[in-house]
Amino acid sequence: MTDYSNASDVDVEAPEDSKVVTIAARGHGPFVEWRYPEFQSLCPVSERHDQGIVTIRYKPKDNILESKSVRDYLMSWRNKKNWQEYITEEIADLLFKACRPVWLTVTIDWCARGGIQAKTISVRGAKK
Repeated sequence: MTDYSNASDVDVEAPEDSKVVTIAARGHGPFVEWRYPEFQSLCPVSERHDQGIVTIRYKPKDNILESKSVRDYLMSWRNKKNWQEYITEEIADLLFKACRPVWLTVTIDWCARGGIQAKTISVRGAKK
């Protein structure tokens, strides 16, 4: 059984130099929803893979996220050790800064581990 007694002291990781590409919205402002069903990261204590489905929802303003670069960014988490809650926040921060939408929501439905199924949600901007 994994010892989590020192869990608050473990080092966490995030993808380095992560950038996503944006394209000009040119007046287009559709509500956008993407699902990435192959998301993986590592538990920072047990180093076992955490898996989940990432859903990104946003309302563009001046820029639209380019899907391949977002997919590549999400794939870069695969061997990074971090807590589920922190990951959701990191993804939301990076995507919001990249395209400055009206609002953005990142939800990760994590696969059950140890009998607990988690869902983490981060919201940026003002949803109307």
